[in-house]
Amino acid sequence: MFVFILTWIHFKTDAIMSDGTPLKVYVWLPDDTVNKKFPALLVRTPYDTLGLIDSSTISQIISNNLAYVVNPLRGYWGSGGIRSPFLNDGWGPNQDGKEIAIWITNQSWSNDTICTFGGSALGFAQYFLEGTDFDLTCAVPSVAGFSLYHEVFYGGEFRKFIVENWLSAVNATMWLDTIEKYAVYSDNTPWAWINGYSRNSYFNAPMLHITGWFDAFTEGAISAFKYIKQYGGPRAKNYQYLIIGPWIHYINKDTVGDLIFPSNSKIDLNLYHFYWFLYWIKGIGDWNSIKRVKFYLMGDLSTNDTTRWNRWIETDDFPPENTYYQTWFLVKDSLKLTSPYYLKDSSYYNYDPNNPVPTIGGFDFFGMYNPDSILFGPRNLNPINNRNDVLIFTSDILNQPLAVIGQPILNLYASSNRLDTDFIVMLADVYPDGRSILISEGVLKARHRNGLDREDLLNPNEIYQFTIKLRNTAYVFNQGHRIRIYITSSKYPSYEPNPNNGGPFKRNDPNKLIALNKVFTGQVYPSYILLPVNNSIIGIKEIASTLKVKSCLIKNRQAVCDGYIPNYVYDVNGRALMNQNLKKGLYFVKMDRKLFKVFVHN
Repeated sequence: MFVFILTWIHFKTDAIMSDGTPLKVYVWLPDDTVNKKFPALLVRTPYDTLGLIDSSTISQIISNNLAYVVNPLRGYWGSGGIRSPFLNDGWGPNQDGKEIAIWITNQSWSNDTICTFGGSALGFAQYFLEGTDFDLTCAVPSVAGFSLYHEVFYGGEFRKFIVENWLSAVNATMWLDTIEKYAVYSDNTPWAWINGYSRNSYFNAPMLHITGWFDAFTEGAISAFKYIKQYGGPRAKNYQYLIIGPWIHYINKDTVGDLIFPSNSKIDLNLYHFYWFLYWIKGIGDWNSIKRVKFYLMGDLSTNDTTRWNRWIETDDFPPENTYYQTWFLVKDSLKLTSPYYLKDSSYYNYDPNNPVPTIGGFDFFGMYNPDSILFGPRNLNPINNRNDVLIFTSDILNQPLAVIGQPILNLYASSNRLDTDFIVMLADVYPDGRSILISEGVLKARHRNGLDREDLLNPNEIYQFTIKLRNTAYVFNQGHRIRIYITSSKYPSYEPNPNNGGPFKRNDPNKLIALNKVFTGQVYPSYILLPVNNSIIGIKEIASTLKVKSCLIKNRQAVCDGYIPNYVYDVNGRALMNQNLKKGLYFVKMDRKLFKVFVHN
C-alpha cells in the first residue's frame, strides 16, 4: 500500500499598493521541488478569511498543482487602509485588484496565469478586477453584480434592506451618506469606477457566471453575460457561460421561499469549477462544444412531472431562440390577450409612505440572515391582497401551460398628484388552491423614467407612459393556473419608501406626503405587460411561427390594412403604439385574435 501525504508551503505577506497602503496576502504553494512556477487561483474578499483557508479547500487546489492566493480587501482582516468596499477595486484612482494580480505575476513562483473565483462580494471583486486593463486567464463570479450603482438603486429606488444591512455586516455604514449624495448616476462620480457597463471592451477573459432566479443580483449576472458576450474583447466574446438555478443567494438549496424544488435542482458546482480551471489553465477538456447557457425552467410544483418543466435547459443564449413577447392587457381588474373593449378607465389608490406595503418574498437575501425568512424567495402574496393601496389584475384560468422565459416588461399609463412616487409591479402564479406565488418583480422611481442619470419630476395629475422592467425569470404557468399582476408603490423594507415630496433622495426622509396614484387602461391608454414566451421548450407549438404577412399603407398617417384601421399597432419590441403618426417600418396588427406582420411602406 502506498500512502501519499499532500504538503504545501504557506506564508503571508504584504503587497504594497501604489498609494503606499499594505494589503495582506495569504499564499499557499505546492511543495514541489520540480515545478517551481505555478498557475494561481485568486480570491479577494471583505469577509473573514477563515472560511477560505480551510484545509479541504487548500487540498483541492494544491492537489492540482495550483497556487492559492487570498487577499482581504482594503481595511479588512489585516489589510491596511479605510474600509471602502469595492471603491478601490475597480478602475478608479486606486486599483487594488489589478495591483494584486500584478503582484502575483511578479513573484518567482508565478507562471503569470491567474484565475479567480468566489461568490457574492468575492464575485463583485472579480467583475471589477476584470474591468481593468489586466487580463485574467479566466474567472468564475457567482451570485454577484456587474455594476454597483445598478444593484444599490434598482429602477432608481434605493434597495434599503440589502444595502443598509450588508454595510452594517461589513462595518462600513459610514458610506451610506456618500450613497445618499450620489443617488443619481453620473460618470463623474465614484459609481463610474465600478460600472461594468461602461467597460465592456476591457473584459477579455472567459467567464462562467453563476446565479439563481431569486438571488439578489440575478440581473447583474445575466447582464454581464450578455454585454461581455457582445462587446467584450476577443478572448471573452465567444467564451461567456451562464448557469442559473432556482436558488436564492444560497446556491444549490432546493427549498426556496414557499417552494420545494425537486432534487434535480441541485448540481455539482464544484465539478464545474474544477473542469473550468482544468480547461483554461491546463488545456484539458472541451468547453467549445458545451452550450453557453444552462438554466433551470421552473414551474408548477404540485406535479412530479419533470419532463416538461422543473428541469435544466441548455441553450446557446438567453433568452433562448424563438422567444417572443406576448401582450397581456390590463383590463379592469383582469389580464387579457385581447385589447380592451372600452376607451378609457382608471383605478386609483392612496400610497402612504408611513404605511408601506410589507415585503413578502423577494430578492434581498445576501447570506447573513435566515434564508427561510418571509422576506426572501417565492412567497404567497395573498396577505397583501386586501390592502387598499394594491391593485391586482388576474388572468382567466389558463387552458394550456405558458412558458415565460426572459424579462417581462410592464407598459404602464399612470399619474400621481405628487412630484415623484414609485411604481412597483409583482408577477405571481396563482395556483388552483388560491396561493399567489411571487415569481418576479420590478420597480421604477418615477423621476427616473427617462434614465437613471437624470431626474424629471412629474407634473401632478398628468398621465405618463412608464416602462418598468421586471427581473428575468424562466417559469411555466401551468394549465389550470392564473397569471396575476400586482401594482403598488412600496415594498418595505426591500425599498426605501418614496416620500412623494420630489426632494433630493434622503434615507428615512421625515417629510412624507400621501400620493394619489392612478393606473389607466383602455384603448386610449393601453397598459399591458409583455411576457417573453417560448412554449416550444415545453412542446407546445408557437403562434409566432404561423404569422401571416399583410401589406399596409399609410393614409392620414395611420396604418390601413385591407380596409381595416386598427386602434393601435405593435412595434418590433412588442410595444403597443397608437395607430397615428406612424413612420416607415415593420409593425404588427392583431386582427380576429390573430397577429399579422404589416409593413408601412411610405
